[in-house]
Amino acid sequence: MKKIYTQPRIEIVATTPQQIICASGGIKAQISGYKQNTGGGFTQTFAWLAGIVCSSLLFLGTACSTNNPDQPKPQAELKPRTLIVTQQAVSQVTPASAVRRLPQATITDEGGTLDAIWSIGDEVFYRNLSYSEDYYEDDGGKPLYGVLEADKAERIASFAGDRVWCAEDDQLALIYPKIDKSAIDVSLVESQLTASYTISVAGQDGSLATLAKDFHHIYGIASVVSVTETTANAELAEMKSLMTVCKFSFEDKNHPGTSLPISTLEIKIGGEAYYVNTYPQQGTVSIAQNVSAWDVSVDPDWKTTGEGGTPLTITPTGNPTEVYVALFPDMGATYSFTVTSTTGAATDGTYTGTATATLNEGEYVVAPLKLTKN
Repeated sequence: MKKIYTQPRIEIVATTPQQIICASGGIKAQISGYKQNTGGGFTQTFAWLAGIVCSSLLFLGTACSTNNPDQPKPQAELKPRTLIVTQQAVSQVTPASAVRRLPQATITDEGGTLDAIWSIGDEVFYRNLSYSEDYYEDDGGKPLYGVLEADKAERIASFAGDRVWCAEDDQLALIYPKIDKSAIDVSLVESQLTASYTISVAGQDGSLATLAKDFHHIYGIASVVSVTETTANAELAEMKSLMTVCKFSFEDKNHPGTSLPISTLEIKIGGEAYYVNTYPQQGTVSIAQNVSAWDVSVDPDWKTTGEGGTPLTITPTGNPTEVYVALFPDMGATYSFTVTSTTGAATDGTYTGTATATLNEGEYVVAPLKLTKN
């Protein structure tokens, strides 16, 4: 089976008859993160988008291309190489002053935003999307997947891996938190390589540390831009959050100002479908060759829970009055909340309430809610 991936290497935007901006000449990154909108209500949030364009100026009469059409560059051989994937900090921001930091493994609450930082050794799963799994069915020694590791504890990091089978122009899907290779399903559909994997929201404890490690699902694509016999360099063009992060706190509706310690929190979805009063425990992420990370999203498995299925249960440690929860994005849903407080105080009991929300991917929603004691 032949390699079926072809990637356009150049994007050109003409600005004047004498000037062309060529976006193929350096490392490019699009950065997303969790940012709060200060509007009222449960959600009223929106996503900031900051794009980076690393450009080279070429004057009229000069071709904006990495190849001479009269001397085509030979395709590099697929070999195991030491791969370096590089991100780059923001150089241009759209809209103005709206920087969304790349959401990664360590997350801290900075008030209106969740600040995200890589830790040294953070592992990212990669899958080479430029080849189908059976491309090497006669040679089992060329794996198309593996793990890359972050090299420093900063917002902008590089990722490295040894014996990464790749060639120039290959396209690598990057998945965090890392998944097992058996969890990604790859198939060929009408000569296009497609893949999918599942992510889970079950088992959250309401802490930022656990959320960052296990439920902070992000996706990106790295393109291999140059290779030698033993090394390869890739640019991380895009990476995005697939989730919404909510910080919930609760108050006794009949006793204003009384915060509720949270022993357990149950979240259910409302509506008219048969999965009402449940919450999906997992979702499916579908990816494919030449599909931008910004066009990839999670599809919650709503219909697999069924009537009377399982709510999303958050079990924090220490009965906090605030919990952080990763939820699947959803448009205009009604959520039901049940808080059980068992601290031995006057607030002990079970409290319930509802709120309507539009949750967009990459948003950080601060949600103080009032509940009624049963």
